[in-house]
Amino acid sequence: MSATLKPKVLFIGYGHLAKSLISKELLSFTNVDALNSKNVIKNVNLKKKIFKINNDYNYIFLLIRPNIFLNSGSQFQKYLSKNSLIVSCMAGVKLTTIEKVLKTKKVIRIMPNVMASNVKSHTHIYMKNKNLIDSNLIKLLSSFGKTINVRNEDQINFATSVFGSGPAFIAYIVNIFIKASKKLAKPHKINEKNVIELFKNVLETNNSSKMLDAFISSISSKKGTTHAGVNYIKSQKIEKIIYTTLYRAYKRSKEIDREK
Repeated sequence: MSATLKPKVLFIGYGHLAKSLISKELLSFTNVDALNSKNVIKNVNLKKKIFKINNDYNYIFLLIRPNIFLNSGSQFQKYLSKNSLIVSCMAGVKLTTIEKVLKTKKVIRIMPNVMASNVKSHTHIYMKNKNLIDSNLIKLLSSFGKTINVRNEDQINFATSVFGSGPAFIAYIVNIFIKASKKLAKPHKINEKNVIELFKNVLETNNSSKMLDAFISSISSKKGTTHAGVNYIKSQKIEKIIYTTLYRAYKRSKEIDREK
């Protein structure tokens, strides 16, 4: 590829995750087209529809639901050229399945998350052939946030559970805390932003499991208010609930490919 030409990128699927991946930085060095659920392609850089498709994309990102790909993924073959690299963001669909459906060996799997909109995604990457990665793709993936290479495909299933689905689990827990705080505060009002800042402040000053344990111990005086609350949390087996949540997402990721 000429150094003066922007890499051409096609996003197959233009939902919430896809939109979170497309930043001003990404658009500054790539030319991005996006195919939505109505099979309409638009150029994201110019914000206009495209009526004539050329299959000259350097990178094609798969951001559709796995069941759509497993049932009718062959329809996307027309967008590939011999130089196209497939970058799958789909949960659970194995490399070998994608290779078979699209009839190409140029496939890698990644698992980004919606935090890419703030350049804070932890994007896990798996490939069988390291030669598929070039400097343009590294730059592209780095525009999402941090990149992490994994050695085996099952680690992508783990990443799907913790880093792909994890933001939703964390948001759910924080939201429960906010709602409980509001309920307890009645008839007084509580500022939601202050509660969210509480979470941020605790995590910014305690960035490891060891530090968090020490932090809890430092404010849990025996027979005190924190001690009473922490003991109740422990009695409800919250650790088991959180582990099972992650395990079920992981297990579901492993099941998806077998549904084809």
